[in-house]
Formats: sequence, C-alpha cells, structure tokens
Amino acid sequence: MKRTLTLLLLASLSMAGTVTAASDDTELNAIAAKMKARNIAVDKVQRLSKHLIEMSINGETVYATPDGDIMLFGQAVQFDKNNRPTNLTVAASWRQAETMIADGTAMTFKAPKEKASVVVFTDVTCGYCQKFHSQVPELTAKGITVHYVAYPRSGPGTPSFENMSSAWCAADPREAISALFLGGQVPNAKCAKGNAVDKGWALGQKVSLQGTPTLMLPGGHLVTGYHSVEDIIKMLAVPTA
Repeated sequence: MKRTLTLLLLASLSMAGTVTAASDDTELNAIAAKMKARNIAVDKVQRLSKHLIEMSINGETVYATPDGDIMLFGQAVQFDKNNRPTNLTVAASWRQAETMIADGTAMTFKAPKEKASVVVFTDVTCGYCQKFHSQVPELTAKGITVHYVAYPRSGPGTPSFENMSSAWCAADPREAISALFLGGQVPNAKCAKGNAVDKGWALGQKVSLQGTPTLMLPGGHLVTGYHSVEDIIKMLAVPTA
C-alpha cells in the first residue's frame, strides 16, 4: 500500500491527465476539476453509489466521497437495511466483464443449450488453464457457456501476451487458442481484436487477480484455481436433470 501511494503521488505530480466524466453530471465534473487542480492524473471518474465516487488513477481504482475531499483505497462494501453486504468493487468488475462479453472482447465457447455461464481468466502457458480448457467441451455439453478473458501472467510485451493477442486476431480465435493450450503456435498477428488481451490484463489487475485460472461467477465473485466440471456445476447451481 505504501508503494502504491508513493507511485500515485509521484505520478500525480507529473501530469494532470485527461479525465472522462459524464457531461451531464455536475458533481462528477466538479470532482474531475478538483482532481485536475490537485495535479492528480485521473483517467476516469464515475458514480459507484450515491455515497461514493470511483476513479481510475494510473490504473489504480480509488474511491472518493461525493465532494472529492476524502480518497479511499481498497474495496467498497455497502450494507443494506438488513445488514446484508454487497461488494460494490466486485459488482463494478462484473459489469465490466459483462461489457467484455457483449462486445466480443471475451472469447466465448457457447453451450448449445445454455443453463449457466462463467467468466474465466486464463493464460495459455498455465498448466491448470490447459487442464481447464480440456474440460470446455464437457462444460458446454452440460449447458455451461465459457467466456475466456485473457490474462497472460507474464504481462504486456511478453511472448505469451503476444501469442494470446495473435489468437484473438486469428480467423478462428477458438481454434487458435486451443492450439496454444496444446503447446502449438499461431501466426503472429496484429489487429484491433488483439486489444482484448490488454483489456483482460487491466481487469485482472483491477480485481487483484491471484493466479490463473480464476473463475468469475455471475455477480463478480472470484474463485481462484483449477476446479472440476462437477465443482463448477455446483458453484453455478446448474440443474443436472
């Protein structure tokens, strides 16, 4: 945390940055202006709830009070009148994952008769990811659609990162990524679809991913590590009849 704060402060002194906020929201625009006046490099600002504002600062998620005078680091949890908690940070990440599914950023293996779906952060060089991928035909046959979000653990600029980008750019992305999971190669390619790997990496960093494979269940709950088909069916409460 100290390291993060130090990097944040150093970065904030270097540039004010471009802030994205809803043009019709006076409060958000006021916070954006306040951050700019403080020379804090804010990439994006949005409302998380009526009590909390979420900002992206140099890739870090930071929360602020509606007046922007108190900034918080970590996860935001809201309790309802019955004291039931909702992790707002996780919920926001789930909404981002849903957007990635809708716009094709996630690579989807569709179940013919879908009963449930799961988002999986994956890395083609990860042994347990390879084992998970071998189960995808069985998962889809049992009604579970799999949405892959790329998360090459080695990070941007590495061979696995570039290989996964090439797979997303292939004429048949599902065939290409399957080849990579089996240790094969795919032709190097650059295209707009390859940005899916950058987006997957960014989302994984946002949710503090601990490893791959990591399952993101509907709602945003994360389950790290390899799990059998039977385990996943139970997690998703998929009817077996």
